[in-house]
Amino acid sequence: MADGAKQGAEPTVLRKFGINETYQLAMYLLDQYRGTVLSCRYSIPARLATAESRDQVEQTVKAAVVDIILRHPMLQVGMKDATSKTPSWIQLESLDLKQHIQWRYITAQDHFEQTVQETFRVQLDDQFPDLSIKQPGWKMTIIRQANAPFMEVILTWNHPQFDGAGAKILHEDLLEMLNNIESGTQERKGLDGDIFRLPQAPPLLPIPLETLKSLPVDLKYLVKAFWEENRPQFLNRDVSNAFWCPIQSTPYKTQYRSFFIDNASLTRILTLCRQNKTTITALLNGLALVAFSWLLDSKAAPAFQSSTIMDHRRNLPSAPPDAPWVRSDRVVSNYVTQCLHKFDTDIVARVRSKLPADASEERYLSDDLQREVWAVAAQNRLEIVRKLESGLRNDLVGLFKYVTDWRQTMSGMAQRPRQFTWLVTNVGILDGNSSQPSTSDKANSADDQKWSISRAQFGLSAEIPAAAIEFAPISVAGHGMCVSANWPDCAVDVKLGERVMADLERWLVQLTS
Repeated sequence: MADGAKQGAEPTVLRKFGINETYQLAMYLLDQYRGTVLSCRYSIPARLATAESRDQVEQTVKAAVVDIILRHPMLQVGMKDATSKTPSWIQLESLDLKQHIQWRYITAQDHFEQTVQETFRVQLDDQFPDLSIKQPGWKMTIIRQANAPFMEVILTWNHPQFDGAGAKILHEDLLEMLNNIESGTQERKGLDGDIFRLPQAPPLLPIPLETLKSLPVDLKYLVKAFWEENRPQFLNRDVSNAFWCPIQSTPYKTQYRSFFIDNASLTRILTLCRQNKTTITALLNGLALVAFSWLLDSKAAPAFQSSTIMDHRRNLPSAPPDAPWVRSDRVVSNYVTQCLHKFDTDIVARVRSKLPADASEERYLSDDLQREVWAVAAQNRLEIVRKLESGLRNDLVGLFKYVTDWRQTMSGMAQRPRQFTWLVTNVGILDGNSSQPSTSDKANSADDQKWSISRAQFGLSAEIPAAAIEFAPISVAGHGMCVSANWPDCAVDVKLGERVMADLERWLVQLTS
């Protein structure tokens, strides 16, 4: 295999893993987490959407991928000492792009959408090649039906390599590169067939958050965290923990479901969010609270905890002058943390008091329940805003720096009660670079000559010790939203997961009407 460190010499160590990278690698090595997937539907320019242009499309995509590899060094590095307490990123000599770009053509008789969804689900649970071969942990699977004017690009990666926001940046930059490539200019320096010889100069890797910024932890916060981590379990009487869903590790299998909201409906939802001083992310937290309160009784779950994943790129200093990614908000690496939410017994009891007495009634939101949802969503947004305003003080990543053995820590976490019932990770709005629908023939003609993205779908594999169910929404500007959810098959009943998703879809549609 052409992938690998420089032959005949020890590979150049670029830097040690950061805290987030080490933590995520530990989960992968323990088989507590596998793949993350962000899939986008690309419209192919009319001039390339012919049978004769198939090879040209493949060469154009390959050239654009080379361009984003050069812009984002985390795509070109391998791991060293992956199973040790201190893994490192190393410089590689070359990449075999056959290992990272895989084309799959299906016939006109095949079901395109079904093929996409099946591939998406399979890749969530795929494991990456043996880390000892030092191959970067990412790949793109491209599905195209015959010579259709669109294709699905499924980006799957090992989370230590980068986070979900980084994957969104990669798709946006791939789109930019595709539109910048002139016809017949697909040749790239260092590219010989499918072998891409990387530059000899060591790449400049993004710096971990804890190296870039101070992560102050107040003594009170530290003591509380230490107590919660080390107290005997018989003293753990926090009824908001997800005792209803004990952590189970095997057999590993992700259950995944998703639904789509069209742009007109999404626009109405966003208007409602603004009117109620909240956001889509916070609204999903509010709807999830009602769904779980409805499905679980007060004995099983008198209270709840949830988590919102947050992107710390806003807290980064300016990118170094020689950084190929140019801007700090366009860096592909790992800069996520969590904002924790607690829904106490009073809040949950109040929500349950508004549920219909007859359990057989249709599961729609009454006016009273809608008011509860918006109140919870507004409060949830305030908690996120306060977290953002506090910057990096008393952040989980600041606590993580006291962990000396992540595999031992994550193994221990799997033996404890589950903390979160649900989690929301929203990578936001992806710029698909396409115009709004227009009646102008001239505008439509111009759009036909551009690559664009009309749909995106985001998914996580089951995180064994994390939340029981994890929600992952993503929007494409002007084209609606996909809401997905995953849960570990060995721990969460499939019918419960499907009912939660059906509730969220039904209620979002109800709110728009």
